[in-house]
Amino acid sequence: MHHAKALGLDRWLQLAFTGFALLCLWILDRSITLLWDRFAEPQPTVVTLLAAGISAVATIVLYRHERVNRVAREVVGELAQVTWPSREETRVSTIVVIIASIIASIIVGIFDATWSWITDFIYKV
Repeated sequence: MHHAKALGLDRWLQLAFTGFALLCLWILDRSITLLWDRFAEPQPTVVTLLAAGISAVATIVLYRHERVNRVAREVVGELAQVTWPSREETRVSTIVVIIASIIASIIVGIFDATWSWITDFIYKV
């Protein structure tokens, strides 16, 4: 049973590193294109391949780096212990936040209107 849980955590860890690689690819693709555009017309295929290579190397290096991997495993382990709210709890909490936001907006609106009236009265005198 413990092995299955560890395998599940490893999958989440690998998913996190894959997400990092994709984000890195996207950022590098945009950055290289902007930089290359300053000197010449960028070639999208070359830019994407360059960005993919850099992000793949960076991800592999970080995945194999003992300290980074240990911290990532600890984060995944802690997230696995979190008790996530149910759909109903999330729905009720969302409604509470919306109602509280509306009430706060009304209070701020009343304060703003009152303050505006006071300042208009002062400046007219």
